[in-house]
Amino acid sequence: FGLFLNLFFVTFGIFITENQKPENESNHYTNYPSRNSVIRLLEDVIVKQNSYKCEVKVIAVKSDEKWVNTSGKAILYLAKDSLSELLQFGDELIINSQWKSIDAPTNPAQFNYKNYLYNSGILSQQYVDAKSWKLVKSQETFSITKAAFVYQRKLLNILKSNFKDDELSVLSALLLGYKDFLDREIIMVYSSSGAMHVLAVSGLHVGIIFMVLNSLLFFFDKIKYGRYLKAILLLLSLWIYALITGMSPSVLRAATMFSFVIVGGALKRQTNIYNTLAASAFILLLHDPFILLQVGFQLSYAAVLGIVYLQPKLYKWYRPSNWLLDKIWAITAVSIAAQIATFPLGIYYFNQFPNYFLLSNLFVIPLATFIIIGGILLFVIHAIPLIPQYLVWAVNKLLLFLNFSVEWVDGLPFSLSLGISITILETVLIYSIILLILPAFINRNFQKIKMALFLTLLLFSFQIFEKMTIQNQHYFVVYHITDERAIDFVDGTKSYFVASEHLNNDQSKMRFNIMNYRWERGIQKSNLITDLFSYQNYFKNGNFIQFYDQRILLWDQEFKKPSNIAKMQFDFIIVSDKVKINLENITCKQLIIDSSVSYYASEQIKKECLKWDIPFYDVSTEGAYLFENTIKF
Repeated sequence: FGLFLNLFFVTFGIFITENQKPENESNHYTNYPSRNSVIRLLEDVIVKQNSYKCEVKVIAVKSDEKWVNTSGKAILYLAKDSLSELLQFGDELIINSQWKSIDAPTNPAQFNYKNYLYNSGILSQQYVDAKSWKLVKSQETFSITKAAFVYQRKLLNILKSNFKDDELSVLSALLLGYKDFLDREIIMVYSSSGAMHVLAVSGLHVGIIFMVLNSLLFFFDKIKYGRYLKAILLLLSLWIYALITGMSPSVLRAATMFSFVIVGGALKRQTNIYNTLAASAFILLLHDPFILLQVGFQLSYAAVLGIVYLQPKLYKWYRPSNWLLDKIWAITAVSIAAQIATFPLGIYYFNQFPNYFLLSNLFVIPLATFIIIGGILLFVIHAIPLIPQYLVWAVNKLLLFLNFSVEWVDGLPFSLSLGISITILETVLIYSIILLILPAFINRNFQKIKMALFLTLLLFSFQIFEKMTIQNQHYFVVYHITDERAIDFVDGTKSYFVASEHLNNDQSKMRFNIMNYRWERGIQKSNLITDLFSYQNYFKNGNFIQFYDQRILLWDQEFKKPSNIAKMQFDFIIVSDKVKINLENITCKQLIIDSSVSYYASEQIKKECLKWDIPFYDVSTEGAYLFENTIKF
């Protein structure tokens, strides 16, 4: 029976997954190539640097001169003006523009935004100016989701009228899951110090809300049928909060889990936490099977499982008699349990590990708790004269201390281990070792230690093989970064980087386009190359580069073709900037047009290549160019 049940659930899972794939929907809007479509906003517009962004549902397209009802989601960018900034959830627009498919990553190991959106059911995007859209309908009928967005705006206005700068951005993320005010610097500081989890509304936040409301509604326990009414109020409050904060996977998990706990308490039944977690995951996956692929879902469930299983056992190892030390140890045990459960995923996805996570969480968890409680109280009493002023002062001081604590931890030496790269197989091995070792030490049963040691040796073997492979690698890659020249010449663990100093110092562009691949390939040191540079197997003099046995010409505005040389031979020519090239008397195996070259100039270069029968590669249209040097010694 067990085997049959498992087969049933596997088959059922495959069925609902295939059924929810966008390409399997017969009336999906991508099946109707059309410039005219009717869309409905699924969120309020989000302010971006040069536009407004929102997720939309395409409800109809014009095909063969008639409107056809459709399904499917997309991303819409609107030009900034006085009308587009007023758009809200539920508004319907007519769009006169063609939907464009999401671009795949153009650099190796780059974040796959196309995959990320696909897992959310989004296949297309487009940008429209003021002339290409028209509002046809504003949602006036009642909608729970609409009410949640409206209420979130009201709560945000309360925060904006009382807080400012970094305190406002952190509080709006902490309380409401609203991250539009967060700048990159704040995000990086919280991430590096191991405190990023407080800026993403999760089980911690929902748990605090539950604790506060459960305490405030204590009097219901003393009246007949009061526990049922209390359960209803708690369920309503938690799910309203989940709606207001954006229904992220971590919030959905926490709200679903606490719902089981609340119902179990009302029925006076003991709930098994593992069954509760499994049931909440099953319900969420039943609604959206692709949520399993979201990093937030994986980290959320891993953290809770780690805390539920490991924290009580760690806490029992040391029981200080001092009240303050006991509370510090309790928080430390939670942090250790959550980190053990999530660090392999964190390293796999983000290539980093916050070394002082224990220290930061000693400040962050209690401060976040008091800030959330203070914020909720502010929402409740904000209309009462004078009293909220004292509360705002107190919450603001707590926020200042929170930000100061996080920045202090981030500023400590060696606060972040960056550039750690592991494969999926290595991630599975690490989790397998953890699952074998933890029960052995907790239960004092060391029968499975041999298997853990074997897997550890296997993991080390993989690492040693990777190190040997890295030491012998020799390649160059021309990255795709719009309007930039970026070339890495890699010899073992060293990189010789040909680019502008401005790009090399732009952490955002480097992290998004280049660093992930460097970490994946084990690059430990990078040198920004000047006009004249020589080291071991790499030599650069002006526009000429010798990399092992490869002769390379960098053809940019600085290069002047000599007129007194009969024939010039290269293995590669890399063209940059706004140049007009003449390939007469020049031969090469491959000409590469980098992403600093304009579309018009690249078309002229391609014509010149065809004229002289020289193979070409356009980085702007084909993505990064990678050449692996397989020279034998």
